[in-house]
Amino acid sequence: MTLDVINTRKIENIVLRTLQDANTSECPSISLTDDSYKVIFDNLAVAITVTDKNENLVVWNQPVEKLLGMGHKDLYLKPVKELYPEEEWQKIRSEHIRKKGIHHHMETKILNKDREMIEVDLSISVLKDKDENIKGSIGIIRDISERKRAEKTLRESIDLSQGMIETAATGIFLLNDGKFTFVNRVMEEMTGYSTHELIGMDRLDLLHPDNREAAQNKINDITRISSTPSEYRIVRKDLETAWVSERLTVISYQGKSQILSNWLDFTEWKIAEESSRDHTRQTEMLLNVGSTVGQSLNLKEIIENVLRNLTQILPNRSIAFFLLPDKNDSLTLIAHRGFSEDFVKRMAHVKLGRGLVGRVALYGKPITLSTTCCDPRFDPVILERDKLLSLCSVPVISRDQIKGALCMGSSDERHSLEKDTQLLELIANQIGIAIDNALLFEKTVEMAFTDSLTGLYNRRYLIEELERELSRALRNQNHFSIVSMDIDGLKAVNDRYGHNYGDRLLQEVSDVIKGNTRKSDIASRIGGDEFIILLPENDSSQANQFAKRIWSELNARQIDMKGETRRISVSIGIASYPNHASSIEELLKKADKAMYEAKIAGKNRITLAVV
Repeated sequence: MTLDVINTRKIENIVLRTLQDANTSECPSISLTDDSYKVIFDNLAVAITVTDKNENLVVWNQPVEKLLGMGHKDLYLKPVKELYPEEEWQKIRSEHIRKKGIHHHMETKILNKDREMIEVDLSISVLKDKDENIKGSIGIIRDISERKRAEKTLRESIDLSQGMIETAATGIFLLNDGKFTFVNRVMEEMTGYSTHELIGMDRLDLLHPDNREAAQNKINDITRISSTPSEYRIVRKDLETAWVSERLTVISYQGKSQILSNWLDFTEWKIAEESSRDHTRQTEMLLNVGSTVGQSLNLKEIIENVLRNLTQILPNRSIAFFLLPDKNDSLTLIAHRGFSEDFVKRMAHVKLGRGLVGRVALYGKPITLSTTCCDPRFDPVILERDKLLSLCSVPVISRDQIKGALCMGSSDERHSLEKDTQLLELIANQIGIAIDNALLFEKTVEMAFTDSLTGLYNRRYLIEELERELSRALRNQNHFSIVSMDIDGLKAVNDRYGHNYGDRLLQEVSDVIKGNTRKSDIASRIGGDEFIILLPENDSSQANQFAKRIWSELNARQIDMKGETRRISVSIGIASYPNHASSIEELLKKADKAMYEAKIAGKNRITLAVV
């Protein structure tokens, strides 16, 4: 507390009365002549100093000596500026108090006898005679060290408390009548709202609607003892949900009962817990599906078993499978469970690129629709028509080709199919493999894909692999080559030595080809004496090196035919994608033409197709 002006004026009057009885020489010896004034002067609760016009101490009371630890010989005629640290004295002088002739109040520091600084409250008034001549000044000093220490301690305590609250890992807030009156920085991060937005907001407005009743009941039942924690979902400003653990305590703050609470965000833990459950569920489902697809090579039977497993593990779901036959522009519904008869009729055949399933099959990307967030490309009537709250579809892909689409619908208000999309994609992958295996099996049943004499692939298999390789090359911007090879003089061998020797010659050539090809290469016999080898990721230069190895090895071999030794002669043509052709048909023609040019040029040589 500081002295008010009235008290200061009273003290000044006492000092002025004293000065009227004092010697007024250049170095006055001012003394109190009135005992009553002396008693008052010395017993005031504050220290008082009086300086002459030269700013030397001439009068002081006992509290000054007590405050400074100095006696009469230390103080008398002592320049008053020596009582203050240099910087503090400069601050006092900067106010020009004597020039202004006014009362001035400030907080400063003073030095005691041991040169220790003391925090003081200082009031200075100028003393003048009746002619307005400056006679000196009065300094009224109060020791405020204890107050300053208390203020510092309080300030440090407040700073520490604020620091602890602001750096806490949990959201901390105060509630009055259910509304926020204080929030820390973590609450901003946790909710996405600023402090300004949160203050005055009702706590229930942040909670998920499903949790508001339980949260209000917790407030109603709370005692002054800290409550047990409760788990709630909150809805952030960006509409994302998060999980918090809340603990409430009643406290007295600013004279009112308020609720102190903290929120611990454990969303990541909750996600991990749900992920663990989902992983267990997915593992179980994938094992069941994997077991199912491995039990049969009949496509219809495989799909029916998969759908049955899915609906058992995922109740309240409707599911359907659409097949996209090769080189077809529409999908066919071949199996379904849970969907309405109207859905089955409408979706029996779906044009590629039309509707939800058609788009998924065309672009190979999953799509999910829900009543809360519907894709603008689709009319919400899609869901309403079948009384669904969400619907998703994922492509079924195998060997980079879209084989069909899975479609799943849900009527469960508490569950969105967005979580199931990833699982559905994993299942779709297994179905894709099963479809490919089933289709491959069907093709295998229809025809043998290898040449029975040589063990090499036949023409049909080669064409299929060429188409697949072209798709990969287009997608990866890669190249590949084909080597067309014809045995010179096979007809003459058959005519002169018989077909058995001709077959031996074919087998000898096949053995050399097999010995020089990689696992990724496709070597085939496509006619009586003609071979074609597909070399993935080989350009024309690499294909030429491959052809030279085969040509050299065949030329080095000799076959005994009825006592006659015969060398093997082959004519080879090479064509590469994309340098020589951009389609399979054109590529085969170019390789075949290069091979015949080798024969025309004299046989038993290698010719590269012309660009």
